Amino acid sequence: MFDIGFWELLLIALVALVVVGPERLPKLIRVTGLWLGRANASVQSIRSEISRELRAEELKQALNKTVDVSDINKMMDVEPKPEPSTVVKKDENGNG
Repeated sequence: MFDIGFWELLLIALVALVVVGPERLPKLIRVTGLWLGRANASVQSIRSEISRELRAEELKQALNKTVDVSDINKMMDVEPKPEPSTVVKKDENGNG
């Protein structure tokens, strides 16, 4: 996310030491860490919630795409074919 190296962090720490002072610096670091942890937890929570919603939406779309075979036959005006075991062949005299 941020491309901050060791030297940049060291410079920030030195500026904070000069501005805040050595007595309040540990407390400032602790509070900053807590705030960053809470922000990170919030971001992770939002990401997981969005991911769950996207998966749910994909499942809804997949379920809507599944079409029953009888619905396809109705759309195409196709009569269902009888099963081969029920087909009775008749001879030329009509006996069967």
